[in-house]
Amino acid sequence: MTELQWSWLLAGMGISGMYFVGKKRWEAFLWLIVMECLWIVFALQTKTYGFIVGSLAYIIVYLRNVKLWRNS
Repeated sequence: MTELQWSWLLAGMGISGMYFVGKKRWEAFLWLIVMECLWIVFALQTKTYGFIVGSLAYIIVYLRNVKLWRNS
């Protein structure tokens, strides 16, 4: 996959994930976690390792949010 294709895929996933968060769907966070895993793949392929740290931080926040939303 080219960097251009990656950018469109990740942008689309992020936008759709945030749309469903706005609809108060807890499953949106699971979608965003999958997206962050793809960011890690992208970071490894492009050797932009800083994205891995950011993705791991986002995954932690998303897991926290899933827990909070499911328990409320």
